[in-house]
Formats: sequence, C-alpha cells, structure tokens
Amino acid sequence: MQSPPHDPGSALAIRSQYRQSQSRAARLGLLLGTGHELTRLPLAQMRQRAVQRACAFVAMDHGLLLEWTPDTPLQTVASHGSSDGLDVLANLAHPPSPSPQWLDCPGSALAQVLQIPMRGADGAVFGALLLGNSVPLGAPDAEDIESLQLLATLLAAHLENSRLLQTLQARERTMSELVHRLFSAQEDERKRVAYDLHDGLAQNLAGLHQRLQGFAGRCPPLPPALDEALQAILALAQGCVGESRQLIGGLRPHVLDDFGLFTAVDKEADRLRDAGMEVEWAEHSAARLSPNAEIALFRIAQEGINNILKHAQASHVVLGLAVRDDHVSLRVEDDGRGFALETPVETQGTSHLGLAAMQERASLLGGQLSCCSEPGGGTRLLASVPLPAQGAQS
Repeated sequence: MQSPPHDPGSALAIRSQYRQSQSRAARLGLLLGTGHELTRLPLAQMRQRAVQRACAFVAMDHGLLLEWTPDTPLQTVASHGSSDGLDVLANLAHPPSPSPQWLDCPGSALAQVLQIPMRGADGAVFGALLLGNSVPLGAPDAEDIESLQLLATLLAAHLENSRLLQTLQARERTMSELVHRLFSAQEDERKRVAYDLHDGLAQNLAGLHQRLQGFAGRCPPLPPALDEALQAILALAQGCVGESRQLIGGLRPHVLDDFGLFTAVDKEADRLRDAGMEVEWAEHSAARLSPNAEIALFRIAQEGINNILKHAQASHVVLGLAVRDDHVSLRVEDDGRGFALETPVETQGTSHLGLAAMQERASLLGGQLSCCSEPGGGTRLLASVPLPAQGAQS
C-alpha cells in the first residue's frame, strides 16, 4: 500500500497550528498559575513569583516590579536579574506609561525593555512591571503582551484588595481601641458617680430616714390620718435609701471589687428573684479574674438580666459561670418569650444595641458572645473570653 504523497504546505500548516497551540497553552498556564499563587502565597513571595513567571514567559533575563502611591515614593517590591540591568529598568519607570511599551535601549545594560502598567480600580497607574533582556530578541506578539497585561491586571487587583484589607484592619483596630477607651472612661465615670452618690446623696437620704424614724419614735400618738401620712413618709424615705443603694450598686458594685464575679452576678440576680422568677445556678466558680474580665463579664450579665426583666416575661432563669484552663464562660438563659434573631448580633442595628455592646465587650477581651433565641423558645446568652497568661492579668 502506497503512502500518501508528501505535502510540504500541509506540514507547515500543522507545525504552525502546533506552535500556536503551544503559545496559547503557555499564556493560559501563565494566567492560571499566577492566579493560583495569588490566593496562597504571602504578598512578598507572590510578587516575586509573578516577576519570575513573566520573565520566563517572554524569555527575558531581567524583571522588576515597582509600586508607588500619591503619598509614598516609588519602591521596588520584587526583582530578578543583575543590579546594572535592574537600575536601567528602574530609571524607565517614570513617567508611568498608560499602556504597554516595547523599548529599544542600545548602549545600555539591557538591549530591550517591555513596560507593563498596573492600574487601580480608579484607572490610575500605581505600579509597573518591567521586563528586560541583555541581548536583542524579537518583540513579543500582541497576544503575549495582552497576556502580560492580564497578569499585571490580576496582580494589581490583588494588591489593591490587600491594601484595602490592611486599611480596613487598621480602622478596625483603631475603632476597637476607641471603644475600649470609651468603655474604660465609662467605667471610670460610673465609679466616680457611684462614690459621689455614696458619700453625698445616699448618706443624706440615710440620715433623713434615721431622723424621721427618731421623730416618729418620740412623737406622741397622732390622729389616724396623720399617723398614716407619717408612715407613708417613712416608707418613702426607706424606699429612697434602698433605691440609692441599688443605683450605686448598678453603677459600680462594691461586691464585685470585694468578692468577685460570681457573688456580684448572684447579687444582681436578686432583682430577678424579687420579680418572682426562679434563679438556678447550673455551675459556678468563685475564682477571681482580671479586673478587665470581671467588669466586662459583669456588665454582660447585668445587661442580660436587664433584658429579662424588661422583655422576657420569664419564670425561670439559669445562670452559669465556669472557669476552665484557658477561658471563662458566662451563661444567662431564660424560658421567656424570646425573639427573632435572623442576622448576626453585630448587624442588628439599633434594635439590639445592648446585644451589640455585650458583643463588643467580649470581643475587646479576645472572646465572643453567642445569642440563641426564637419566639416562644426563650433566650440563651453565652459569653466566652480567654484567660490571660499567668502573670499577665491587668
């Protein structure tokens, strides 16, 4: 059987198609490989790998990645090649080119240079990828340059996202610090007001009540109407003394400073007992914590008890305070009417500011707060914060 006649034209076409397929595969490999590395490498390594990939793609022996901002000067963030060649590339970066450029540089350390701009989301050029070769070679075709521009675009988007993330994280740290200062200032002010009330108004009310009791004890028998009025005045004065003490305890509970978190929360739970609710301690610990942890967890418990008194219509409340090896957890659970909580606590807006404040207090200690509730199914708050290392309590 005879073989078909040899067709040189057909062979050339097949070879051309094969080379085109190889080029397309190389372009695809460049973009896919770079895109994969963008998600898994640290920024410094990712920049370096992008430069190395670009150099290998167009067979150039020098590469330089430069970035700048309106507030910071041009800086080299990744490089590949000799120092003389990199100096040539750095000198060609300004003014930034709005589009890719192929430059011939006779007489310099690099014979040819390809400059690819990096643009931000606003279209402004904030960096450049520069590739150079020490010996002359043919200029890359339009598809290769387009592939390198796509690589630069991927890189620019990732770098810009990283910058935005760093800015957001810095703002969150600043916000957390401001919230921490706010809570600290709030506690200091509460302590000052509590002491002022204790040494001023509360003492005057207690003295008034004692004087009224003394007057009533020395007073001769009164007509029924006047005696009833006097007893009402005595009851009112006694109630004012009790309310002032309760107010002082809410502002800055001395029992927290003197006896610790468990005793302070249990005393706060007396308000639930006085309202006719059954209070059960599922677990408790009398261990002393750092002042910051005690006051934060006490405020969380206080806010949870306030919510039960105001909204829950509960009959049974379960409290829990457990200190483990590395964290402490506080639980406040009721069998009340509950409420719909379809989104995370921190996104509840003004409808649940108390929950947001509790979440922030736990977060400032490196912990977290979970809230589980549904209509008719009660509410369960669980705050968990890490314990500081031994000797690091503040």
